[in-house]
Amino acid sequence: MITSFNFYYAHPSREQAVLRQRLHASDVRQKIGLARGRVLARAEGAATLPDVIWELQFEDVAGHHADMAVRAASAEFEAVRAGMRALCRRFERPLFEARDAAAGSSTRPTPREVVALDWIFCPSEKVSEAAAIVEAEVGRLAQAGLDRSAILRLIPPGNDLPDLIWQHEHVDVASYDSMQARIERRAGVEDRSSTLASVAHRVERSVWTVRGSR
Repeated sequence: MITSFNFYYAHPSREQAVLRQRLHASDVRQKIGLARGRVLARAEGAATLPDVIWELQFEDVAGHHADMAVRAASAEFEAVRAGMRALCRRFERPLFEARDAAAGSSTRPTPREVVALDWIFCPSEKVSEAAAIVEAEVGRLAQAGLDRSAILRLIPPGNDLPDLIWQHEHVDVASYDSMQARIERRAGVEDRSSTLASVAHRVERSVWTVRGSR
């Protein structure tokens, strides 16, 4: 399973305009026969992270390329892109693949309003080790019924992009807050954080609200 992201970094004071334009883009996608995808607005996290994210899953990279071809053939969608370029200081379109151990957990049978994304930046030779650390924690949390999450790995590696994303899904803000409190009470959380820090350049923790549905 492949996850396609669009990362939008707004010009100062244009964050809401970027969000509106991205939601409009999803409307146009639906009009031209494509899935809307999901739009996320940053609620917590460093200002160096994107202000708005769009995401959609594909079975493989070929499916992503086919989707891009339909967009490129639409004059209406190209106009949306032109409008977005005027609003953003930076844009990225990375692809991530789900780690096998977490691939099944990325399905979303009920609507999710809050998404926590841990952005993990590693030296290339440490990515697999960092992924194994996160996978072990996912397994422990899953056994305790504390988390539903996916581990995504960047393909191919890119400059100043997270090598791994640990993606947590929550029904609403109250569910997220409750889950975080329970996780922090678990023994070993600090051990996992310090172990991950030993192999990663940095870990950026962020929280996003869902503003557009699939």
